[in-house]
Amino acid sequence: MARVICVGHSALDRVFTVEAWPQASAKVRAHSFVEVGGGMAANAAVAITRLGGDAHFWGPAGVDSVADVMSAQLQAAGVDVRGLRRFAGLYSSTSAILIDARGERLIVSYRGSALEAPADWLDLDQIGAADALLADVRWPQGAVAALRAARRAGIPSVIDADTAEPATLQALAGEAEYAVFSEHGLASFAGEGDIEGGLRRALALGARFAAVTQGERGVYWIEAGRPAGLRHIPAFAVPVVDTLAAGDVFHGAFALELARGEAPEDALYFAVAAAAIKCTRPGGRSGSPARDEVERFLREAGTRS
Repeated sequence: MARVICVGHSALDRVFTVEAWPQASAKVRAHSFVEVGGGMAANAAVAITRLGGDAHFWGPAGVDSVADVMSAQLQAAGVDVRGLRRFAGLYSSTSAILIDARGERLIVSYRGSALEAPADWLDLDQIGAADALLADVRWPQGAVAALRAARRAGIPSVIDADTAEPATLQALAGEAEYAVFSEHGLASFAGEGDIEGGLRRALALGARFAAVTQGERGVYWIEAGRPAGLRHIPAFAVPVVDTLAAGDVFHGAFALELARGEAPEDALYFAVAAAAIKCTRPGGRSGSPARDEVERFLREAGTRS
């Protein structure tokens, strides 16, 4: 079983459904309530376990009830959480989400002070025993340390380059072997120029492979040392229900396939399919597909599996 270490952000959303929210101070009765785990690296770790991988989450949290729930949910999903480190005096990421009868959302988000924690506690020697590393941009100090260790160990390393400060993206893109941007992440990294120019900036900083996900327009990528220019994989046409966490599923699936020894292009195809399936289902990480579902989807689509 391929082992992937996922470094970065874990969060907890507390979701209330209400008829409507008032414009002034008031008490509002909720029709339902659920606690839903989130966070880029944490969601990717859950996706990896559902796809048959061995996922280990490393990241900071507070000494609080939010961390208790996050840890329990990740463990229940099969994720190894021995690398979920709690820091006294810091607070975990959490959000309160109200959803009204029309489906509109009101979100109060607190990213948490735990993401300010240092990374000197990470057991970087363990990275050499993994088959791949995935890091997100929410905890940069941990991502830099882990990505450098993965390079030293010679295992594939992926950065989930979502929207962040340009300086953060500049620093992380060059540390990863595979820099995989969201559309907004690439714009933050390289400005509003052409796609190929932005991806080539990541190669110039040290990445071997750079890609950008563009939702219904598919994925574009380039690879260092290949004569071909910008390459493209179209998105699968599916009935979209909810795109929440689709990018996290994509990155988790991509990292897992690299860990299994698949070629980057094959890993991209698999990840595109996994994310497409997720988009047909409501909810965030709860919509992550199993491996047999993705393989069946690819067979039925007449695409490599």
